[in-house]
This record gives sequence, structure tokens and C-alpha cells, in this order.
Amino acid sequence: MFEKTLKLLIILVLFMMILPVHGQAVTSSEMEAEFMCDCGCGDMLVNCTCERSEELRGFISQMINQGKTKKQILSLFVSQFGEVILSSPPRKGFNLVAYGVPMAGFFFGSVVAMTLARRWRSSRREEEDEDSESGDDVSEEIEEKIREELENLED
Repeated sequence: MFEKTLKLLIILVLFMMILPVHGQAVTSSEMEAEFMCDCGCGDMLVNCTCERSEELRGFISQMINQGKTKKQILSLFVSQFGEVILSSPPRKGFNLVAYGVPMAGFFFGSVVAMTLARRWRSSRREEEDEDSESGDDVSEEIEEKIREELENLED
């Protein structure tokens, strides 16, 4: 009986660990990493040390203390400052190009590199085949000269 209860408890704990927790509290540093400082320095809010970044951090702390979720804070900042405040573009609409183009470029570059490598390898094989074919004729001539020289030495 104890073993069944223990197994059930372990399964229940593992199941709870797998489920996403929606009520997790948002941390200030987690939110700061989502935004850029709008002072003009070009740094992320988490790295900036200007006065404006301190104001924005205070604003974030206020919203966290009010119990706002990450999504609510993000949407409030975007509505107030525009999408420029975000440290990465949202994954929707035309912004998907920012995510798709590098992957497509990597794929295209890989295909081009493999094609060029195959061509280079096949051209090297053709050169080696030509060298070996022409090398056979030369080696036969050399062998014949060696035989003649050896015969001359024996005489």
C-alpha cells in the first residue's frame, strides 16, 4: 500500500512540474531584459545606467507591485512607447522576416557550399584520373629506358 501511494505521489509531483505555471510572479530583471532604454544609448534596459533607465525600472517595479502580468506590462510599454522599446521584434506580421531571413540564408549558403564542394571534388578526381592515365605512359617509357641502361651496364 505504501509503495502505491509513493508511486502516485511521485507521478503527481512530476506531472505538476511539467505543467506550465501561469501564476508565476514576474521579476524586475526578467522584464528589463525585454526592453531597450529610450535615452538614445542603444543599450538594453537591463544594462543601461542612465537616469532614464532608473525611471523605467521604477515604472516596471510599480506595475509588478500592482500584480500585472508579463503580457500586460509588455503591452503597456508598447502602447506607451511603441515597438521600438522592445529588445526583439514581436513574432508576427512583417517582423517574421527578421526571424526567417537568417535561417533561409543559412540554408541557401549551405546548399551552395555543398554544391561547390562536390564540383571541386569531382574536378580533382578528373585531374587525378588524367594524371594517372598520362602517368602510365610516362612510366612505361621510363621503365624501358631503365631496362636499356641496365642492359648496357651488364655488357
